[in-house]
Amino acid sequence: MAVAIIVITLALAGLIGIMSRRRAVAGDLTSWSIGGRSFGTVLFWVLAAGEIYSTATFLGASGGAYSIGAAAMWTTAYGTIAMCLGYLYLPRLWRYASNHGLMTQADYFAHRFGSRWIGAAFGVVGVAFMIPYIEIQLLGFGQIIEVTTKGALPRETSMLVAFAVVAVFVFLSGMHATALVSILKDILMVAAIVIVGVWIPIHYFGSYAHVVDKVQQTHPGLLSLTGLTPQHTPLWMMTTLIGSGLAFFMFPHSTAAIFSAKSEKTVRRNMVFLPFYGVLLFLPVMVGLTALLAIPGIQGPASNGVLLNLTVQTLPSWLVGIVGAGGALAAIVPVSLLVLQSATQLSKNVFRDAFAPNASDHTVLRISRVMVLVVMGVSLGIALSAPTLLVNLLQIGQTGVTQFVPAVLLGLFWKRLNTTATIVGAAVGLGLVAWSVLSVTPIVLGLNIGFAALAVNLTITVVGSLVLPARAATPAHLEGVAA
Repeated sequence: MAVAIIVITLALAGLIGIMSRRRAVAGDLTSWSIGGRSFGTVLFWVLAAGEIYSTATFLGASGGAYSIGAAAMWTTAYGTIAMCLGYLYLPRLWRYASNHGLMTQADYFAHRFGSRWIGAAFGVVGVAFMIPYIEIQLLGFGQIIEVTTKGALPRETSMLVAFAVVAVFVFLSGMHATALVSILKDILMVAAIVIVGVWIPIHYFGSYAHVVDKVQQTHPGLLSLTGLTPQHTPLWMMTTLIGSGLAFFMFPHSTAAIFSAKSEKTVRRNMVFLPFYGVLLFLPVMVGLTALLAIPGIQGPASNGVLLNLTVQTLPSWLVGIVGAGGALAAIVPVSLLVLQSATQLSKNVFRDAFAPNASDHTVLRISRVMVLVVMGVSLGIALSAPTLLVNLLQIGQTGVTQFVPAVLLGLFWKRLNTTATIVGAAVGLGLVAWSVLSVTPIVLGLNIGFAALAVNLTITVVGSLVLPARAATPAHLEGVAA
């Protein structure tokens, strides 16, 4: 039963994606890459919420609670911080992009700093951050399908299926496919989280209160921020929440989701209501704590599978199928958006801006579609052959996009922002993040390294902009940027 439900769901997702091709205007790069800036409240909602319910949340929140206890609660809160911050700057970012016809995050950097080479450089860096993110979603997809089908669909075969589904509907339909499949994904994902989060803790211990009481008795200190993991202090928690909240919309695919909205009002309205969407995130945490009591002794990365293990052990087959289907789509939707934006930035901001400035949008669209297959193929190949190869790069990506914050936020609100200072600040911040990962130093002076690097980055950017002379800019170049 579980296998049948998952297979039918994947087939339905593929069909929805392919059928949405009629919504995309043939040869229109804007329509293919950002939906023609036409998405209203519902479609923009499901796109912007993609990061809230992904495999990283589905498996990571429960695995984190199992491994480090209360410190994992940051996964339930940083999205709300992101929405509060987004309410202040994302409508202005949308307006800037709409006024100047921008389609990608790299377009913003190229236009704001007046250099297509800067746009191309940020485009390459952005793709470098997204490829390992694609890999981790593919690995999560394979794990979910393999466990929930009890091996009937092996991990490698499942990942090939994900490749086929995503590659086909993104190639044909672009952002329209991602948005429409997101509706099905959100319905199933919310159902899966509610089913697992309510059924499992109550099945084993009768109530959430009993789960918490039992954890406090058997693992004293685990539910305290100064408990079993002394490096995860309240200071680390606060800097992680702020840094992750700032980074939420700094990934290129998240920026593209913002550009797909049809108006500033749509963006602002969703920033108000999206935090309510994250209320259910405490449920995977409760499942992780339940697993700590029911199946103790799991170590390392294997802890990310505790939710699935309890699901298969506890729920009837048809409910396992719903959970597996929801988890599978929670991987496919983010992958499709990541692949779409990686392909667009490589073709538009690297190929055209750096090497073929006279190329038409139609040519860029054709190359983008080819790059969908290339990016997806590279990510799948790495995931299948060397799944741990990009672990360090993934950590760089998660904290690295935080280093885009000064260029984006100050770029929107401060005309005097100096290009040289901004680039140097971002380079130093990225260098500090890379050093921390290579030296296995994720915490510096009790601070999350991404936050610490951002502080250095911001200092260099602001001081440099005040010291260096302001660059003369044409009114069109900085139109819409606040004084």
